[in-house]
Amino acid sequence: MKSRDITACIAIGSTRRCTTVLINFTFSNFKSYRDAQQFSMQRPTNAQKHEDGDWALKEYSTVAGVYGGNASGKSAFIDAFQAVTDFVCNGLNPNLDLSRELQPFRLDPDSRNCPTQFLVDFLGTDDTRYLYELSVHSSVVEFESLRYYSGSRTSRIFERELDGDAYTFRYGRTFTGAKKNFERMVRPEVPYLTVLYATNVPIVGPAYEFFCNRVGFYRTDLYDSELEYLKKGLQKGTPTAKALASLMASSDLGISVVQPRDPLEELQESSQQPGDPREGGYEDLASGVLALLQPDLTKEERRRQAQGIAKMPPMPRYELSFTHRGKNGFEETFNETEESSGTRAILAFFSLALRLLSVRSVGFIDEIDSSLHPSYVQELVELFKDPRTNPHQSQLIFTTHDVSLITKTGADKRVLDQDQIWLVEKGADGASTLYPVTSLPSRWDENFGRNYLHGVYGAVPRPGFHEAFADAEEDLHEAQAAATEANLGGEN
Repeated sequence: MKSRDITACIAIGSTRRCTTVLINFTFSNFKSYRDAQQFSMQRPTNAQKHEDGDWALKEYSTVAGVYGGNASGKSAFIDAFQAVTDFVCNGLNPNLDLSRELQPFRLDPDSRNCPTQFLVDFLGTDDTRYLYELSVHSSVVEFESLRYYSGSRTSRIFERELDGDAYTFRYGRTFTGAKKNFERMVRPEVPYLTVLYATNVPIVGPAYEFFCNRVGFYRTDLYDSELEYLKKGLQKGTPTAKALASLMASSDLGISVVQPRDPLEELQESSQQPGDPREGGYEDLASGVLALLQPDLTKEERRRQAQGIAKMPPMPRYELSFTHRGKNGFEETFNETEESSGTRAILAFFSLALRLLSVRSVGFIDEIDSSLHPSYVQELVELFKDPRTNPHQSQLIFTTHDVSLITKTGADKRVLDQDQIWLVEKGADGASTLYPVTSLPSRWDENFGRNYLHGVYGAVPRPGFHEAFADAEEDLHEAQAAATEANLGGEN
């Protein structure tokens, strides 16, 4: 599945205090997951008692870390939620390939012939709790439902169910509008939620906006896309970009300024200023390019066209510059290619954190520790655990191998609490299982990191590499010896 860039998912700048929260997510028959799995951000009573922060919604967690061996199914868990989000937000896009997005479990014949199912329990942008259910098989929606909570009970907004070759639609009392017209618009491979939102049915707006404006996905190996977003923000002088520049300047990375630099744009502006040493420089550049591209132009025609081009600003091409401070106030500026990939990754993560924390949102990060030092991973996670830095109670859900987040050393507290630790394990049948530490016998003050590495909770691969590697080396040595002997025999 292609990772969606988070810059396209988070709506920034809203002055309305929305209360978007992911509560529970249940899914089945998706990629390496055959059986139904339930992920939850609900905090048990015991966890709420240990919480130091003064949260508006103490019953919901702001962070969750998912641990497990390589190829265990950690990324597939994030892919499952992204599949629902992509389906709702891009359902009307004819280029959306459902067969690629919604892959069933393929390691037994029964699952291939069963639908992939999702159930998302969340707070929408209108403070209402919703349940969105979706069942898809062979690129066809077999069942879809949107309900809302009224107290402890749910009420139907709409329901759509495939009955033979036709759909049966059911509606709640709060649904108004030309139902028959809406039903004629929907196709078997398109979510009804998407169609209703596109036709301006207001009752589904808060649920649709949760998926499409408040949920974002990020992969650490694609941080360059976040930097592109940042460059544009710096150029426009957005509050988020300015805050990030200030943050980097006050960090211990030795970076005093982060700013965009566009030499062509600067040259175009200065070339229009009488008396500037670079006056006419952009026109000369345009003339030279025209001479290469259109050598048949006369000198006068080329100059006339170059004068017209010089009056139009070039397409912006932003480049970050990093100014580092040395001893005695000495400064040196480095461009992006000269700056380390680690620094660029840190900048991308800081940018991402500021945007996620600026509104209530749900951010998914796959392999959060692959590009960051454990200290920065810890700082990033703790930003979401502190009401001062997370005033909107945004949520961060990530996969990782970094056990320092769940290790208790001396008097230091763990970064992740007991209920915020999730594990993924793949069985002998190839099916993944997602489960919380709280489902196992454990204590609140346990050293989860040490126990996890020792296999107390499962979810740790036991590859037996040492013996297998020794056997492979012995086989290789024997094969090489046999080949050498055969070559010597041929020479005789």
